[in-house]
Amino acid sequence: MKHILAKVDRIRASGTALVQVPEDSPHAIHNGKIFKVQSMGTPGVKCRVSVLINDKVVDLTLTDVL
Repeated sequence: MKHILAKVDRIRASGTALVQVPEDSPHAIHNGKIFKVQSMGTPGVKCRVSVLINDKVVDLTLTDVL
């Protein structure tokens, strides 16, 4: 849990997240790119992280971003 909270704190402090989704995801073409975070849910393993990709809000989980 400590690792998860540290990741959430870093994302909130920077306001950005690096996308790292599985290769079979429709957003895999954005792997390794940094995007602005629109909003975040309650910290946890499946925490929702909304990022702006090409001016669209995309909901990912905390495990899909670095």
